[in-house]
Amino acid sequence: MHILMTAVGQRTEHWMSLFAILADRPEVELTLCTADVSPLTIQALTELDRRADRFHFRCLPHLLSERRTGHMASIAFRPGATRRLRTLRPDILHIIGEAAYLSTFQIVRLRNRLWPTTPITLYAAQNVVMRFPFPFPSLERYAYRTITHAFPITPAALALLRTKGYQGPASILPLGVDTKAFRPTSTSPHPFTVGFVGRLEPHKGVHDLLRATEVLDCHLLVVGEGRLRDDVQRAAARRPGKIHLKPWLDHAALPSVLAQMDVLVLPSVEIVQRNIVPWIGIPLREQFGRVLVEAMACGIPVVGSDVGEIPHVIADAGLTFPAGNVAALTDRLTQLRDNPDLARRLATNGRRRAETEFGWAHIAGSLCQTWTELAETASHLNRHRGSPPPRHR
Repeated sequence: MHILMTAVGQRTEHWMSLFAILADRPEVELTLCTADVSPLTIQALTELDRRADRFHFRCLPHLLSERRTGHMASIAFRPGATRRLRTLRPDILHIIGEAAYLSTFQIVRLRNRLWPTTPITLYAAQNVVMRFPFPFPSLERYAYRTITHAFPITPAALALLRTKGYQGPASILPLGVDTKAFRPTSTSPHPFTVGFVGRLEPHKGVHDLLRATEVLDCHLLVVGEGRLRDDVQRAAARRPGKIHLKPWLDHAALPSVLAQMDVLVLPSVEIVQRNIVPWIGIPLREQFGRVLVEAMACGIPVVGSDVGEIPHVIADAGLTFPAGNVAALTDRLTQLRDNPDLARRLATNGRRRAETEFGWAHIAGSLCQTWTELAETASHLNRHRGSPPPRHR
């Protein structure tokens, strides 16, 4: 079964474990096309291409970078870049990208021209209705008319697909974690340490976390970059030796940093952003909270606000609190500091949840099951129509 997959933007690195697992599955031949990804990601994918016989990597030239526009939706393959794909005859096309992306439109259009009977599947993470400027709503509707099967990452993402008019089959499939890389490890004794990993931006609730940990007078380990970095540094100056700030790390280095935390917190708040066009306000809510799953896989209890999909991801692996309520956040942290049995129980629940629901091997299996069913159905229909079945490279 030949899968032609596309992924654009700097977050492509988070899918590396899935690519590697799919490349090792005997029933899969995977061709991955990317654009606007980091040099480290290109290096890792090139090494995987060299190692795995059934994995083929192509980095296509693109227009407009995510760093320039601030939006993955604007990344587009350069004119003529997809011509090199025309010799392929995939059994399945899979897009890691939202329906409104320019790159999604290009791949859907290519499919309709070259492989009109080939099933096409789509990742979907949006959890709020966004009013996109022209031409993005038209691109989105075009994709929804063509997609064979959608993979929303949460129930809210599925509900949004339906609200926007997608009526096709869909299966909820969350983002994953590499449970071999992210696993519990023993650490030397250290003071109770609260951790945060993410962008240092207002919607991440950074100020609430600074206030709560100051009330608790505990250590705080912050990993990330953003506009609020100076605020964190000033707080660290007021509490010498208690707040530790680290820059963004290579994803492979994250497990060792998570191991230094006794609890990971995602205290996000909902804000209205106007970064698409200034006259349109769009609610910004957590779509998933990948770092929660990574901490859970490491056996670290998690605390999160009740914004967006955070409670759905945490479930019985941590504690939640009303967003923006510093007193409630302080209370949850106090519970974990003063009740080791509670912390151990949540850590156990989190590791189990990571293995059974969020492990990349589990997710790869679900994808392959759906892809196999779609490919078999398409092959059956092609035989009845007299169309030639897709052939492998």
